[in-house]
Amino acid sequence: MYKSTLSLGFFIIISLLTFSSCNFNAIDQQVENNEKDIQKYIADNKLNVQKSPEGMYYSILSQGTSGKQANYTDLVKFHYVMTLLNGSKVDSTSRILNQPRGYVTGSFESIFTLPLRYMKEGDKGVFILPSGLAFGGSSYGNGLIPAYAVIKIDIELISIQSENQVIEEMKKTYNVNNPEVTSTGLIFQKTISNPTGTALVPAKSYLVNYTGRLGFSSLKLDAAGKVIYDPIFDSRTGASLLVGAGQLIPGFDEGIMKLKTGEKAIIIIPSKLGYGANNQGSIPANSPLCFEIEVPIQ
Repeated sequence: MYKSTLSLGFFIIISLLTFSSCNFNAIDQQVENNEKDIQKYIADNKLNVQKSPEGMYYSILSQGTSGKQANYTDLVKFHYVMTLLNGSKVDSTSRILNQPRGYVTGSFESIFTLPLRYMKEGDKGVFILPSGLAFGGSSYGNGLIPAYAVIKIDIELISIQSENQVIEEMKKTYNVNNPEVTSTGLIFQKTISNPTGTALVPAKSYLVNYTGRLGFSSLKLDAAGKVIYDPIFDSRTGASLLVGAGQLIPGFDEGIMKLKTGEKAIIIIPSKLGYGANNQGSIPANSPLCFEIEVPIQ
Protein backbone atom coordinates (compact mmCIF):
# COMPACT_ATOMS: atom_id res chain seq x y z
CA MET A 1 0.00 0.00 0.00
CA TYR A 2 2.72 2.45 0.94
CA LYS A 3 4.64 1.50 -2.17
CA SER A 4 1.68 2.41 -4.42
CA THR A 5 1.28 5.71 -2.60
CA LEU A 6 4.95 6.51 -3.07
CA SER A 7 4.73 5.62 -6.75
CA LEU A 8 1.70 7.87 -7.20
CA GLY A 9 3.49 10.67 -5.37
CA PHE A 10 6.54 10.13 -7.55
CA PHE A 11 4.48 10.47 -10.73
CA ILE A 12 2.74 13.58 -9.39
CA ILE A 13 6.11 15.21 -8.71
CA ILE A 14 7.39 14.24 -12.16
CA SER A 15 4.21 15.64 -13.73
CA LEU A 16 4.58 18.92 -11.84
CA LEU A 17 8.22 19.22 -12.82
CA THR A 18 7.33 18.52 -16.45
CA PHE A 19 4.52 21.11 -16.33
CA SER A 20 6.85 23.67 -14.75
CA SER A 21 9.49 22.92 -17.36
CA CYS A 22 6.94 23.50 -20.13
CA ASN A 23 5.93 26.80 -18.52
CA PHE A 24 9.53 27.95 -18.24
CA ASN A 25 10.14 26.97 -21.86
CA ALA A 26 7.09 28.97 -22.96
CA ILE A 27 8.27 32.01 -21.00
CA ASP A 28 11.79 31.68 -22.40
CA GLN A 29 10.28 31.59 -25.89
CA GLN A 30 8.32 34.78 -25.20
CA VAL A 31 11.48 36.50 -23.92
CA GLU A 32 13.25 35.46 -27.11
CA ASN A 33 10.34 36.66 -29.26
CA ASN A 34 10.30 40.01 -27.46
CA GLU A 35 14.02 40.47 -28.03
CA LYS A 36 13.70 39.70 -31.75
CA ASP A 37 10.80 42.13 -32.12
CA ILE A 38 12.68 44.86 -30.25
CA GLN A 39 15.86 44.45 -32.28
CA LYS A 40 13.87 44.57 -35.53
CA TYR A 41 12.05 47.71 -34.40
CA ILE A 42 15.32 49.40 -33.42
CA ALA A 43 16.91 48.51 -36.76
CA ASP A 44 13.88 49.49 -38.85
CA ASN A 45 13.61 52.87 -37.12
CA LYS A 46 17.39 53.45 -36.93
CA LEU A 47 17.23 54.16 -33.21
CA ASN A 48 20.35 54.84 -31.17
CA VAL A 49 19.48 53.18 -27.88
CA GLN A 50 21.04 52.00 -24.66
CA LYS A 51 20.04 48.93 -22.68
CA SER A 52 19.48 49.29 -18.95
CA PRO A 53 20.58 46.57 -16.50
CA GLU A 54 16.89 45.70 -16.12
CA GLY A 55 16.54 44.96 -19.84
CA MET A 56 14.79 48.16 -20.96
CA TYR A 57 15.94 49.84 -24.17
CA TYR A 58 15.91 53.63 -24.13
CA SER A 59 17.14 56.81 -25.75
CA ILE A 60 17.08 60.33 -24.33
CA LEU A 61 16.13 62.32 -27.43
CA SER A 62 16.63 65.77 -25.90
CA GLN A 63 17.87 66.93 -22.53
CA GLY A 64 16.42 69.54 -20.22
CA THR A 65 18.46 72.46 -18.93
CA SER A 66 18.05 72.08 -15.17
CA GLY A 67 19.82 68.73 -14.77
CA LYS A 68 17.42 68.03 -11.90
CA GLN A 69 16.65 64.39 -11.10
CA ALA A 70 13.76 63.23 -8.93
CA ASN A 71 14.48 62.35 -5.32
CA TYR A 72 12.41 60.10 -3.09
CA THR A 73 8.99 61.74 -2.35
CA ASP A 74 9.31 64.28 -5.22
CA LEU A 75 6.28 64.78 -7.46
CA VAL A 76 7.05 64.19 -11.13
CA LYS A 77 4.72 65.49 -13.86
CA PHE A 78 5.04 64.16 -17.39
CA HIS A 79 3.33 63.71 -20.74
CA TYR A 80 3.47 60.37 -22.51
CA VAL A 81 2.26 58.37 -25.48
CA MET A 82 2.16 54.59 -25.03
CA THR A 83 2.02 52.32 -28.08
CA LEU A 84 2.66 48.78 -29.24
CA LEU A 85 5.57 48.24 -31.62
CA ASN A 86 3.11 48.14 -34.53
CA GLY A 87 2.11 51.73 -33.73
CA SER A 88 -1.24 50.94 -32.12
CA LYS A 89 -1.92 53.59 -29.48
CA VAL A 90 -2.58 52.24 -26.01
CA ASP A 91 -2.78 55.36 -23.85
CA SER A 92 -1.62 58.97 -23.61
CA THR A 93 -1.98 62.20 -21.70
CA SER A 94 -3.59 65.26 -23.29
CA ARG A 95 -1.30 68.15 -24.16
CA ILE A 96 -4.23 70.10 -25.62
CA LEU A 97 -6.04 70.02 -22.26
CA ASN A 98 -2.74 70.45 -20.38
CA GLN A 99 -3.33 67.27 -18.38
CA PRO A 100 0.03 65.70 -17.55
CA ARG A 101 0.26 62.61 -15.40
CA GLY A 102 1.63 62.83 -11.87
CA TYR A 103 3.76 60.31 -10.02
CA VAL A 104 5.16 60.57 -6.50
CA THR A 105 8.63 59.03 -6.57
CA GLY A 106 8.85 55.98 -4.33
CA SER A 107 5.09 55.43 -4.05
CA PHE A 108 3.16 53.07 -6.33
CA GLU A 109 5.10 50.89 -8.76
CA SER A 110 3.89 51.31 -12.34
CA ILE A 111 5.09 50.86 -15.90
CA PHE A 112 6.49 54.42 -15.68
CA THR A 113 8.64 53.82 -12.60
CA LEU A 114 11.66 52.45 -14.46
CA PRO A 115 11.71 54.93 -17.38
CA LEU A 116 11.44 57.91 -15.02
CA ARG A 117 14.56 56.76 -13.17
CA TYR A 118 16.55 57.44 -16.32
CA MET A 119 15.18 60.94 -16.89
CA LYS A 120 15.89 64.44 -15.64
CA GLU A 121 13.61 67.46 -15.62
CA GLY A 122 12.88 68.64 -19.15
CA ASP A 123 14.14 65.46 -20.83
CA LYS A 124 12.32 63.77 -23.70
CA GLY A 125 12.92 60.09 -24.26
CA VAL A 126 11.72 56.90 -25.86
CA PHE A 127 11.55 53.69 -23.82
CA ILE A 128 10.99 50.15 -25.07
CA LEU A 129 9.96 47.64 -22.43
CA PRO A 130 9.80 43.89 -23.02
CA SER A 131 6.68 42.26 -21.65
CA GLY A 132 8.46 41.21 -18.45
CA LEU A 133 8.90 44.90 -17.58
CA ALA A 134 5.45 45.90 -18.86
CA PHE A 135 2.18 43.96 -18.57
CA GLY A 136 3.61 40.44 -18.62
CA GLY A 137 1.52 37.54 -19.85
CA SER A 138 -1.81 39.27 -19.24
CA SER A 139 -4.03 40.90 -21.84
CA TYR A 140 -5.68 44.25 -21.09
CA GLY A 141 -8.33 46.51 -22.58
CA ASN A 142 -10.25 43.74 -24.37
CA GLY A 143 -7.14 42.76 -26.27
CA LEU A 144 -5.87 46.31 -26.86
CA ILE A 145 -2.71 45.17 -25.08
CA PRO A 146 -2.06 41.52 -26.01
CA ALA A 147 -0.37 39.12 -23.64
CA TYR A 148 3.45 39.33 -23.78
CA ALA A 149 3.30 42.63 -25.68
CA VAL A 150 6.38 44.84 -25.99
CA ILE A 151 5.46 48.39 -24.95
CA LYS A 152 6.97 51.61 -26.29
CA ILE A 153 6.55 54.84 -24.32
CA ASP A 154 7.49 58.34 -25.44
CA ILE A 155 7.85 60.54 -22.34
CA GLU A 156 8.47 64.23 -21.70
CA LEU A 157 9.30 64.94 -18.06
CA ILE A 158 7.81 68.38 -17.48
CA SER A 159 8.60 69.11 -13.84
CA ILE A 160 10.00 67.76 -10.60
CA GLN A 161 8.67 69.26 -7.36
CA SER A 162 9.51 68.74 -3.71
CA GLU A 163 6.62 68.45 -1.25
CA ASN A 164 7.07 72.09 -0.21
CA GLN A 165 6.87 73.18 -3.85
CA VAL A 166 3.71 71.11 -4.33
CA ILE A 167 2.16 72.80 -1.29
CA GLU A 168 3.03 76.26 -2.63
CA GLU A 169 1.40 75.36 -5.95
CA MET A 170 -1.70 74.10 -4.11
CA LYS A 171 -1.96 77.45 -2.31
CA LYS A 172 -1.97 79.28 -5.65
CA THR A 173 -4.33 76.84 -7.36
CA TYR A 174 -6.95 76.91 -4.59
CA ASN A 175 -6.58 80.61 -3.68
CA VAL A 176 -5.19 80.03 -0.21
CA ASN A 177 -3.77 83.54 0.05
CA ASN A 178 -3.56 84.47 3.74
CA PRO A 179 -3.66 81.21 5.65
CA GLU A 180 -2.92 80.45 9.25
CA VAL A 181 -0.03 78.01 9.59
CA THR A 182 -0.34 76.11 12.84
CA SER A 183 2.52 74.84 14.99
CA THR A 184 2.15 71.37 13.43
CA GLY A 185 2.47 72.75 9.89
CA LEU A 186 -1.23 72.60 8.95
CA ILE A 187 -2.25 75.34 6.51
CA PHE A 188 -5.73 76.64 7.41
CA GLN A 189 -7.88 79.28 5.75
CA LYS A 190 -11.47 79.87 6.80
CA THR A 191 -13.65 80.75 3.82
CA ILE A 192 -17.03 81.21 5.55
CA SER A 193 -17.35 82.32 9.17
CA ASN A 194 -20.35 81.89 11.46
CA PRO A 195 -19.73 83.70 14.76
CA THR A 196 -22.97 82.33 16.21
CA GLY A 197 -22.12 78.75 15.28
CA THR A 198 -21.50 76.04 17.85
CA ALA A 199 -17.94 74.90 18.53
CA LEU A 200 -17.33 71.24 17.77
CA VAL A 201 -17.06 68.89 20.70
CA PRO A 202 -14.25 66.29 20.65
CA ALA A 203 -15.30 62.64 20.35
CA LYS A 204 -18.68 63.61 18.88
CA SER A 205 -20.01 62.83 15.40
CA TYR A 206 -21.01 65.60 12.98
CA LEU A 207 -22.33 65.67 9.44
CA VAL A 208 -19.57 67.06 7.22
CA ASN A 209 -19.26 68.00 3.55
CA TYR A 210 -15.77 67.73 2.11
CA THR A 211 -13.74 67.37 -1.07
CA GLY A 212 -10.16 66.10 -1.03
CA ARG A 213 -7.62 66.85 -3.76
CA LEU A 214 -4.08 65.82 -4.60
CA GLY A 215 -1.38 68.11 -5.93
CA PHE A 216 -1.75 66.53 -9.37
CA SER A 217 -4.43 64.99 -11.55
CA SER A 218 -4.85 61.24 -11.82
CA LEU A 219 -6.58 59.18 -14.49
CA LYS A 220 -10.17 58.12 -13.82
CA LEU A 221 -13.55 57.68 -15.49
CA ASP A 222 -16.27 60.31 -15.16
CA ALA A 223 -19.99 59.54 -14.76
CA ALA A 224 -20.33 59.06 -18.52
CA GLY A 225 -17.42 56.61 -18.63
CA LYS A 226 -15.09 59.12 -20.28
CA VAL A 227 -11.41 59.05 -19.29
CA ILE A 228 -10.43 62.25 -17.48
CA TYR A 229 -7.58 63.51 -15.32
CA ASP A 230 -8.81 64.86 -12.00
CA PRO A 231 -7.09 65.82 -8.71
CA ILE A 232 -10.14 64.85 -6.61
CA PHE A 233 -9.65 61.59 -4.71
CA ASP A 234 -12.70 61.76 -2.44
CA SER A 235 -15.84 63.89 -2.07
CA ARG A 236 -18.68 63.42 0.38
CA THR A 237 -21.86 65.24 1.34
CA GLY A 238 -23.37 64.63 4.75
CA ALA A 239 -20.64 62.25 5.90
CA SER A 240 -20.93 61.36 9.58
CA LEU A 241 -17.47 61.85 11.09
CA LEU A 242 -16.31 61.32 14.66
CA VAL A 243 -14.06 64.33 15.21
CA GLY A 244 -11.32 65.03 17.73
CA ALA A 245 -11.04 61.38 18.71
CA GLY A 246 -7.98 60.28 16.73
CA GLN A 247 -10.01 58.39 14.12
CA LEU A 248 -9.23 60.82 11.30
CA ILE A 249 -5.84 61.69 9.85
CA PRO A 250 -4.18 64.23 12.18
CA GLY A 251 -4.31 67.19 9.78
CA PHE A 252 -8.01 66.73 9.01
CA ASP A 253 -8.84 66.34 12.69
CA GLU A 254 -6.90 69.48 13.59
CA GLY A 255 -8.49 71.48 10.78
CA ILE A 256 -12.09 70.50 11.41
CA MET A 257 -11.80 71.18 15.14
CA LYS A 258 -11.04 74.82 14.27
CA LEU A 259 -14.51 75.21 12.74
CA LYS A 260 -17.91 75.96 14.20
CA THR A 261 -21.17 74.74 12.72
CA GLY A 262 -22.07 76.75 9.63
CA GLU A 263 -18.44 77.40 8.71
CA LYS A 264 -16.22 76.38 5.80
CA ALA A 265 -12.46 76.20 5.33
CA ILE A 266 -9.72 75.10 3.00
CA ILE A 267 -6.90 73.17 4.63
CA ILE A 268 -3.64 71.93 3.15
CA ILE A 269 -2.24 68.95 5.00
CA PRO A 270 1.48 68.12 4.74
CA SER A 271 2.06 64.40 4.24
CA LYS A 272 3.38 64.02 7.81
CA LEU A 273 -0.12 65.00 9.02
CA GLY A 274 -1.82 62.82 6.39
CA TYR A 275 -0.90 59.27 5.40
CA GLY A 276 2.85 59.79 5.66
CA ALA A 277 4.98 57.19 3.90
CA ASN A 278 2.02 54.86 3.27
CA ASN A 279 -0.07 54.51 0.11
CA GLN A 280 -3.78 54.83 0.86
CA GLY A 281 -6.16 53.79 -1.90
CA SER A 282 -5.50 56.17 -4.80
CA ILE A 283 -3.43 58.48 -2.59
CA PRO A 284 0.31 57.96 -3.11
CA ALA A 285 2.67 57.89 -0.15
CA ASN A 286 4.20 61.24 0.88
CA SER A 287 1.41 63.29 -0.70
CA PRO A 288 0.21 66.61 0.72
CA LEU A 289 -3.58 66.87 0.61
CA CYS A 290 -5.97 69.78 0.11
CA PHE A 291 -9.47 69.64 1.60
CA GLU A 292 -12.47 71.90 1.34
CA ILE A 293 -14.45 71.29 4.53
CA GLU A 294 -17.91 72.45 5.56
CA VAL A 295 -19.66 71.73 8.84
CA PRO A 296 -23.33 72.55 8.19
CA ILE A 297 -25.57 73.79 10.98
CA GLN A 298 -26.70 70.56 12.62
